[in-house]
Amino acid sequence: MGKMDEVHGSQYSPFVAFIYIFNLMVGTGCLALPSVLLKGGWFLGGFFILIVAFLSYVSVTFMLEAMATANALIRLKSKDGLEDHALLGEELGLKGDGGFEDASYLNLAPSDKHLFQIVRRTELGEMAGLFFNEWGIIMFYTTLILYLIGDSVIYSTLVARSLAFFFSEFTPASWAFDLYLGIFFCVSLPLCFFDFQKTKLLQMTTLAIRNISLYTMIILAAMKLLKGGRQDSDVPVANIAALPNLFGGAVYSFMCHHSLPGIITPMRDKSHLQRIVAVAFGSVIVVYLLLFVTSGLAFGLENIKDPLTFNFPPSQYGFLGDCLFLFPVFTLSSSFPMLSITLRNNLDTLIQHVSQKVMHGNSASDPALPTSQSKTGHRRTLLTLLAVVPPTILSYVAEHADVSVDELVGFTGAFAGCAVMLIIPAFLVYCSRREFAKSYAGAWNHQKSTSKPTIPKNIHQSPFGGQGWVLAILVWAGLSLLFNIFEDWELSISR
Repeated sequence: MGKMDEVHGSQYSPFVAFIYIFNLMVGTGCLALPSVLLKGGWFLGGFFILIVAFLSYVSVTFMLEAMATANALIRLKSKDGLEDHALLGEELGLKGDGGFEDASYLNLAPSDKHLFQIVRRTELGEMAGLFFNEWGIIMFYTTLILYLIGDSVIYSTLVARSLAFFFSEFTPASWAFDLYLGIFFCVSLPLCFFDFQKTKLLQMTTLAIRNISLYTMIILAAMKLLKGGRQDSDVPVANIAALPNLFGGAVYSFMCHHSLPGIITPMRDKSHLQRIVAVAFGSVIVVYLLLFVTSGLAFGLENIKDPLTFNFPPSQYGFLGDCLFLFPVFTLSSSFPMLSITLRNNLDTLIQHVSQKVMHGNSASDPALPTSQSKTGHRRTLLTLLAVVPPTILSYVAEHADVSVDELVGFTGAFAGCAVMLIIPAFLVYCSRREFAKSYAGAWNHQKSTSKPTIPKNIHQSPFGGQGWVLAILVWAGLSLLFNIFEDWELSISR
């Protein structure tokens, strides 16, 4: 097997990949979700979160297809082209990506099945370099880096503030934030030097903590409902006026797109990739709907708090209340390294893209050179520090400049988040289909074959293959941007 097709580092089971995806989606945003959905009403709020989940899943399948196409395109542009691709398929027996050893799966030739195996990690930045023009690449990196840095600042700020408030009796308020920000930095930094595989124990631990915390809130709300009766008389059936709030607070509840290359590539068995992602989305929907229904019935619109943990104060719930208050600390502590690793990997592809431009000018660089091969220990260290230190400094500056987390969330989520979750996947899958068809025909012609090439089927193709789905995602992205701009405008007027 050629070097470019090797999966470097340890691999893990599909269940571990499920944990990573679940943890990324279920962040602290779920604590604000019940309040946001209740403003929209029972029907509109519930329907809206289902629509958000479905369209987010569609865009994730676009990402998976684009990753497979990127792997195929790199193989086609490798030194041996189609000959290497065909030989590898015959030698492998196609056991590496799907566990299928015969050629009957999807009626594809063995070489075609091998062509789309996701065995090389192609970060978003590398896919942008393969499929976008120069202006598209510039816009892509600007958006992605802004989003990842913005989210990292938000995460470190929320963790430090939560710890400072929780331990307010033991640390002076004047330097409590700085102390806990420093502690968070020192604890998180070592984890950010590795790849996703090395954070597996942390992810499993926080998955247990997240689910225990979330289902504890669900059970406590249900117990309050049984004891005190329904309190939802003030919750409307549907409140159209709350649409801006819904788009602002709920549309990014299923964000995991930016880290998919690092999560999916190390999986041992990818034969049921779409199903694993669908199960992760379904599990998150169940949690969100249970939180929405139980808290809405137990507290009503007037008494529901943002975040939801404030409805279970330690003064009333004792130790359970203390543990629930620290929910953001546990959840963000596992998500922060994943963001930093993703940022580091994409900074690496950006540096490689710039260096290739400097060395080769406008000529096309060879995408078949694996970026992971060229990394040295010093380079990884420098890039990791570049991904972790600036957000920590910005968090410190934002805290002492009295910048609210809401302002950070509004800018990062409303604009950069919309691009990362919706716009970029839509353009990636659209451009990847066109680029692969052109490159496959070119590689076929290079072999001087007289027969007309049949474009092979991508084994990880999105079930939403029509161009209408791409358009639907872009329309949804446009609506999200418009409603977020409108909500920001309303907030600026009310201040």
